[in-house]
Amino acid sequence: MEPSSRKYENSRIEIRISKEDKALYERASALRGFRSFSEFVRITIAKEAKTILAEEDQIISSIRDKKIFFEALMGKEERPNDALFSAVNDYKELQKK
Repeated sequence: MEPSSRKYENSRIEIRISKEDKALYERASALRGFRSFSEFVRITIAKEAKTILAEEDQIISSIRDKKIFFEALMGKEERPNDALFSAVNDYKELQKK
């Protein structure tokens, strides 16, 4: 659900910005056709927050993958399960045909 279509409770944030920054943000809001400055701020913040969270998830996955790879190089990997062995054997059988 887009942030602009949600019902808002009495939650509020306040920030102080320079006149120049406010003029910049209002101009950007007008160029994109937002109904209000508040809508522009909500949607822009939500978009940036999602980007940050996606990047963080990717970093965490990357760190986990590096750890798994390093442990495999050092001979500390876990033994493949029976389903993987079965899949490899099935593949080899298909290659023989």
